[in-house]
Amino acid sequence: MKGIYLTEEAKKAIEEKIAELEKSYSWDEVENTMVFSKCETYKEILSSATILPVEDSCENNGIVLVEKKWMFDRYPNGVIIQPKQ
Repeated sequence: MKGIYLTEEAKKAIEEKIAELEKSYSWDEVENTMVFSKCETYKEILSSATILPVEDSCENNGIVLVEKKWMFDRYPNGVIIQPKQ
């Protein structure tokens, strides 16, 4: 999988969901198969995701405009700009 971007917060939420699912095994084989499949899907997402930092603005964060192209000195993999609400 490519093109999956997560914040650190989202990564932790997925890891918590995996831990929750792993504790929910029962005696029912069908249910266990479904739980196992969900865990594997979440683990695949985490293994292929790029974890990006979150900033509340692009000012003073090392982002420089050069020749109409954004260069991310501080964030070579990218950054999520999410203003605080």
